[in-house]
Amino acid sequence: MVRKGVAVVAVAVALAGCSSSPSDSQIYGTAGGAALGAGIGRAVAATATQGTWVGALGGAVVGYAAGTYMDAAAEEKHARATIAVAEDGKPVSWSTERGSKGSVVAAGNAYADRSGRNCRPLKQDASFGDQHVNRDVTACQAKDGTWEVTEYRPEQRD
Repeated sequence: MVRKGVAVVAVAVALAGCSSSPSDSQIYGTAGGAALGAGIGRAVAATATQGTWVGALGGAVVGYAAGTYMDAAAEEKHARATIAVAEDGKPVSWSTERGSKGSVVAAGNAYADRSGRNCRPLKQDASFGDQHVNRDVTACQAKDGTWEVTEYRPEQRD
């Protein structure tokens, strides 16, 4: 029983490590999904060992996806803050109940790029669990009103 528990944890850690920098929610989701999947697989499979491995793998994949979904609120707040600062240039800070937090500030004046889009350089700073992101980006507004955020700065119109 202990050997199978170790195997389940090993599968969960290996799958969570597939992401370049998994969030806490993704790691916990992967581990919890693997453990639950292993238990279900063991109970329903013809051979307990094979069912445990297959269940752990399937559960880890589902748990990782669930952990990713759990971080959606932070990603949405970060995106909304970026758009708000791009539009009016006023700094915006945000936080979630899960401890993620960040801010976006204008890093210069708005300008028109060569294609006539309204652009503004921004500084993004955010912490998602133990992952910290600090980027200099430029947001440009397309003709349909949507914003595109890039890590390069389009040239100004002459």
